[in-house]
Amino acid sequence: MKSIFSVSTLIVVLVLGVFSANAQNPDFPWPEGKKMAISLSFDDARASNPDPGATLLNEYGVKATFYVVPASMERNIEGWKMVVETGHEIGNHSLNHPCTGNFGWSRSEALEDYTLKRMRKELIDTNDEVERLLGVRPEVFAYPCGLSFVGKGEETQSYVPLISEMFLSGRGWKDEAPVDPYYADMAQLTGMEMDNMTFEEILPLIEAAGKDRKWLVLAGHENGTEGNQTTYLSMLRKLCEYANDPANGIWIAPVGTVAKYVNEKREEMEGSLNIPGITRAALNETVHLQAEKAKGIGPDIQYMPEWNAFGWFTAKDRVEWDLDLPKKGAYEVWMEWSVSDEEAGKPFVLTSGNQIIEGVIKPSGSWETFKKIKIGELTLEEDYNRIIVASGQEFEKGALMDLKALTLVPIK
Repeated sequence: MKSIFSVSTLIVVLVLGVFSANAQNPDFPWPEGKKMAISLSFDDARASNPDPGATLLNEYGVKATFYVVPASMERNIEGWKMVVETGHEIGNHSLNHPCTGNFGWSRSEALEDYTLKRMRKELIDTNDEVERLLGVRPEVFAYPCGLSFVGKGEETQSYVPLISEMFLSGRGWKDEAPVDPYYADMAQLTGMEMDNMTFEEILPLIEAAGKDRKWLVLAGHENGTEGNQTTYLSMLRKLCEYANDPANGIWIAPVGTVAKYVNEKREEMEGSLNIPGITRAALNETVHLQAEKAKGIGPDIQYMPEWNAFGWFTAKDRVEWDLDLPKKGAYEVWMEWSVSDEEAGKPFVLTSGNQIIEGVIKPSGSWETFKKIKIGELTLEEDYNRIIVASGQEFEKGALMDLKALTLVPIK
């Protein structure tokens, strides 16, 4: 069927009508009705961490995460044993604190000179040494200097996958946003600096994270009253008092404790959330593009978790999937949708690059009855592809359909 909605008109709508809808996911269910989480973390095993740092936190019943370098920790083993015995978390911060060789002090342990095998060995050695000294084995990691690469130039590689394999979480440094518990990669948690800041400067970060029900991971170094890279004791006292006030709705806990809780909730809610992300497919296998991984874009697009489907109500709404394929290939395209008899009959258009599939939304029997039908064929490129489903014409009222999934079947 020839669409009355031209390709040029479609492009104009897609460029000018970019109003991203929220995913319509429920508020993240923090424990006991809290509205956010805070984790305090400190790097390097600085001498001031056990006392006065952990000592102050213990006064308020607040537990933090201390990412340690074993050699620094050995200077005060009794102090660090106290940190463990009073319920704080010990994390891995590497054996030699490697950073970029651009820092002169790190030239002898430059990340540019590391390989993934060397990094893995040193991370294991760090865990072994911490366990020998303190009797606990780290489950969480913080990237020294916030850097997550090894090698140089064409030999550069990320060691994020290594951290994802070996640890519950990996924390960054000097990041600019709190952690989104629904979306975040646990191996790349954002860590926001708290060194040399007053509580009045930290408070806006807390309030912004609370408004969006996020997880604020604060990162510091020394604990004291002055000096470079120092988390002020006065700030910590005010922050602990604020977090302990039930009226503020804050859950304050170590990084690993919060990470485990977030993972549990994600598993419980799997399949009922819209978390956009790229779909990666194996060679010559059927590809399932589910609504839960798609982006709903437009003024009225709605993700409906009870159906795992998108419904939209204006011609400006659309759904997009990003897809990574190992090789170029041809695919049959099958669409799974529902629509009432009254709303059926509106045209739709599917595009991928310069390819177009046009059709009409046929009745499925009811909004609750989903059907699956072949709508056409596409040739998709190796690596990145984007597939867009949109309305084929303007309409003033009613709805287009509820779109559950696209299935791409290889043409042998």
